[in-house]
Amino acid sequence: MKKLFVLMIAILFVGYASAQTRTAMKTTDLKKEITSHITKNYPGYLIKSAFKVETNKVITFEVIAQKETSKITLVYNDKGAFLKTENNKPTTTKPTTTKPKTETK
Repeated sequence: MKKLFVLMIAILFVGYASAQTRTAMKTTDLKKEITSHITKNYPGYLIKSAFKVETNKVITFEVIAQKETSKITLVYNDKGAFLKTENNKPTTTKPTTTKPKTETK
């Protein structure tokens, strides 16, 4: 029973240590460095949403930008420096086709 209790405490500690919070924020509250980077390096993309992400006391900002059917997620550090780009799937969906039902008699 002691071993089980110790194991549960260890699992809770690991879960707490790697906790992540993702908070939506107004796109107008983004740092000037972030919006300038997007304007300069991603012409035609519009900022759709932004999130402040805190993982193990490290703060980053995720910005979702879209141009027509192309959507990307740009990640910046807490000072507004660009870190990486994550490509998202196109926003259009494929039409679904259904096969006609056949009845047997």
